[in-house]
Amino acid sequence: MIDLANVNSDAQVVMASSNDARFPPGNILDGKLDTFWATTGLYPQTFVVALSETADVKTITVHSNNVKDLKIEKSVKEDPVEFEDVLETGFESTEGTPQQKTFSPPLCEAKYLKFTIKSDTVF
Repeated sequence: MIDLANVNSDAQVVMASSNDARFPPGNILDGKLDTFWATTGLYPQTFVVALSETADVKTITVHSNNVKDLKIEKSVKEDPVEFEDVLETGFESTEGTPQQKTFSPPLCEAKYLKFTIKSDTVF
């Protein structure tokens, strides 16, 4: 299986709903567990990953902190538009420790993946 969205691929974050220069959206794909994208703390928060090419997505692994509800959508268009639902899921509260979850959604073809953090576990 090929990792389509990591530091060694041509994937990139093309949109994020918030930006902090100390914790930029590019950290999402850098492959390091000690770096991260920091949001404003208001929800929902969204980011879009552009894969290097349209591909079949078989698994998605998310490393996060304090995420409660997550929605993932996909698009096969040339531009990141007309997204379709892939999955919605909840995370167990880990009381501040890192979360990791791997999903095996129904096989889908995607050029873009849109991640929406709908709520967190803090409040």
